[in-house]
Amino acid sequence: MNKEKYIKTLLDKYLDGETTAAEENALRGYFANPGNSIPDEWLPYKALFAYVEEERASAEERRENTSANKRSQRAARRFKTLAISAAAAAAIAVLVITHGHGRFDDYAVIDGKVCTDQQTVNEEALEALQIVSSDYDDSFGALEMMKN
Repeated sequence: MNKEKYIKTLLDKYLDGETTAAEENALRGYFANPGNSIPDEWLPYKALFAYVEEERASAEERRENTSANKRSQRAARRFKTLAISAAAAAAIAVLVITHGHGRFDDYAVIDGKVCTDQQTVNEEALEALQIVSSDYDDSFGALEMMKN
């Protein structure tokens, strides 16, 4: 089968929607090749395949631009998140250093209630120490009782 008959067969299949991807590539190659003498009745097909190829290239370029744009957007989001996190951590550190110093030593919990009165805290601490302290003689007295 000569070239023109083969292309005519492929064009008929193309118009019926029965061509394979390889056959469509052959048609695109045939019409894109400037060395082929294309009959006048096939010139609309040449324009059609040139348009399809141009659209394919344009879609590929858009896809590449879109994926590059998405990558740069993801990188920008990561940088923004990192910057906000670092700023928040720095702000918390400054607050703790400037306002938090000494705040935790200014109260005591007595009977389940927070007490900030320094005199009351001192009295309660002394009373607790007296309860747990023992007399030196009392300890040895208990040992003497155990011996007997």
